[in-house]
Amino acid sequence: MRTTLFLALTLQLLTTPVAAQSCNCSEQFDWLQQKLALNYSGYRDKVTAENKSAFERHTAKFREKIAASTADTTCLRLLTDWSRWFRDGHVQLNYKGGGTQEAPEVIRARYAGWEHIDMTEAAARAYLDLPGRDPMEGIYKPGEGNYRVALIRKASPERDFAAIILNADSVWWMPGQVKFDLKQGTAGQYTARYYMRDHSERNPAVTFEAGKLSFTDLGAWYRQYPGKPVAPEKPHIFTITRLDTATLLLRVPTMNEGVRQELDSLIKANRAQLERTTNLIIDCRGNGGGSDITFYPLQPYVYSGPVKGFNMQTYATDDNIEKYRLLRTNKNFSKKYRIYFGHIERKLRRNKGKFVGKCTEATERIKKLKPYPKKVAILIDGGCASSCEQFVYNARQSNRVTLIGQHTAGIFDYGNLHALEFPCGQFTLWYPTSRSCRVDAGQGIDGKGIPPGVQIEDEKTDWVAFARDYLERK
Repeated sequence: MRTTLFLALTLQLLTTPVAAQSCNCSEQFDWLQQKLALNYSGYRDKVTAENKSAFERHTAKFREKIAASTADTTCLRLLTDWSRWFRDGHVQLNYKGGGTQEAPEVIRARYAGWEHIDMTEAAARAYLDLPGRDPMEGIYKPGEGNYRVALIRKASPERDFAAIILNADSVWWMPGQVKFDLKQGTAGQYTARYYMRDHSERNPAVTFEAGKLSFTDLGAWYRQYPGKPVAPEKPHIFTITRLDTATLLLRVPTMNEGVRQELDSLIKANRAQLERTTNLIIDCRGNGGGSDITFYPLQPYVYSGPVKGFNMQTYATDDNIEKYRLLRTNKNFSKKYRIYFGHIERKLRRNKGKFVGKCTEATERIKKLKPYPKKVAILIDGGCASSCEQFVYNARQSNRVTLIGQHTAGIFDYGNLHALEFPCGQFTLWYPTSRSCRVDAGQGIDGKGIPPGVQIEDEKTDWVAFARDYLERK
């Protein structure tokens, strides 16, 4: 689904400065509930007659906590935790802050109540020198910047590891504050609560290999202690590697529309190799999605015929109509797209309170399919979400494709995000405006994900080697 494209371009329209102020959390909660109930395309699927009482109890519990909230950061956490009821990774709440012109003491005061764990670098090194430390524990730094964190085991129901700031900018982040935490999943995979510079939360999938923590769409952190410091890698997002005379490995860690040209250029530069290689492995682990347009260059090498799917319907409300009005006037789009957005806007205006668009199956025919590679393995896991799942959903219909790994994330049925500012101006709400007709057909993906054709469960398995052997035997 083309969510990141619309999300990024809508963000460009939200540039009006807002004076910093403290939010009344109860008022923001009322607004959030109203806007999601009115506009969110998945609301009626998520809050049903069967679970309405449970939802109301969930809301009442959070209303009490929110009434006692006095800090904006605490408020945002509570609002975010309440919104997890919808189990939709496309419902997102972000902290805007007061802009880059604020005085450092104002910024520091805002986050003074952030979780704090006392630890100096000397104390961290002494702890890490003790026997029995987890192989993932250590002192890490990102590829760029002077931040350093001590990642230590700090178990609770919500996390297994906490990353404590040792060195940072001392404005947005102070020593002792928790920058991110990790929860271990299956087969060596992790999920994170990762806090950006403004302390807004992201929940990327995380992998750990050879001293490197890789966060989907957020880059990597490299271990500096214990052991020899791990050097940052060259900043290539997509890579293609020949494993042997019969097999190529293509790593596709994101569908972010902003970097799609790199993938397109890589495919063009390796066209000759692709068109004479028997086996192709596409590694989509941890690919958090982006825009469908990013994976278009892969289609001729992966698909074997027409692709069947379902149309999307857009829910018509004043806020959702405004999304398309803004897109219609956005010169970042070609005239063809602006005409299309205007067409959608007019249809929505005529059908307020309804879903717009025919709820039918759809067939897409791909031009100039390539005869090679003959066999394709796509590696998937719980970090493959949104547009990554669209790619996988389409690709699994190809008679040359095998999905290998674990279920995808299951964030796929609702898309085309829109952004609204909270009344106090400190937070932003992102939510889907469209809904796939596969939900009505009983083929919804949310909460379930797309299953692999060949499951990998042993966390010690080398997935790439496994896929290579599988294709050789197939």
